[in-house]
Amino acid sequence: MKPSPSNARRPAPALFLAAALALVPACASSGAKPPTPEPASDAPPERPKIQPEDPIGKFLADADNAIYQWCSLALTGRTPAQKNQQRALEGVLVDRASRRCDELVAELSCGPPINRIRAAAMLGFARKPEAQSPLLAALSDPHPDVVHNALLGLAVLGRADTPLEAICHATEFAEDPQTRAQAAFALRSILNSGGSGACALGTARRGLADSEPFVRSQCALALGLLGDKESVPALEAQLRDEHLHVQSATVEGLLLMTERNPESKGPVGRALVKAWGTADDEKPLKALTMDALVRIADVNYGTDLVLWIEWSNRLP
Repeated sequence: MKPSPSNARRPAPALFLAAALALVPACASSGAKPPTPEPASDAPPERPKIQPEDPIGKFLADADNAIYQWCSLALTGRTPAQKNQQRALEGVLVDRASRRCDELVAELSCGPPINRIRAAAMLGFARKPEAQSPLLAALSDPHPDVVHNALLGLAVLGRADTPLEAICHATEFAEDPQTRAQAAFALRSILNSGGSGACALGTARRGLADSEPFVRSQCALALGLLGDKESVPALEAQLRDEHLHVQSATVEGLLLMTERNPESKGPVGRALVKAWGTADDEKPLKALTMDALVRIADVNYGTDLVLWIEWSNRLP
């Protein structure tokens, strides 16, 4: 991938879950509508040319290219080599961002639009507490791409003490579907880091009905992280979503729910058995729900629906 000129605006990688559903991030770079990212390769990537001593404009342009590559690896990387590439690249980003954290904060606060966009994404990699407040303030930036990348920055920063009110509001009420998608991702990521907030449960429940599929997928995962047993019927209905990545996220959310709230195992088990029993044999949902059932039950009744029903009915 050739580096973009420093003043170019490149579309972000597509917003979708990796097939393995390893809770990977949605990624925003300095652009608006995302295409599908290029498949990750096992070939060693070019070493990121992010030099700490470079002028801030060049530093941010090089960081933007590296973040784009990191996002592509996170979204499409499958092999151990690709995962190692992602971790190595993340280490470089964290090192460079932490060294210039103060400058990133300054650029995000009062830099030109292209610098604010790039600084918002890079600042999350600083992994420092002082990055949180500027990123939260950037959620009010007039430029939508700054807001998108500030949400990505908060997700990457991953602090459990992140206030969720503004993120919840953006998830529910932003007119731009990409803003809602990035906000839902940030909400789920912060919950995954141990965060909490009074708005989270209601926002995640209502997000299941969002018109943007990625919002629905992230809200399904959020409800699993919250252990919300009362949402099992709504998640069961979402297993019939027309988008495979939403179905996959919903299955993963139901599995997370049984881990966070053991009392949900019965309702979840019965919902999965019903979905598996009614799914078409050639559809991916059939395999997704079977794998989930085996993980929950720690036993495999194969294709015997009667045994699965009996097992699920024995659960409280």
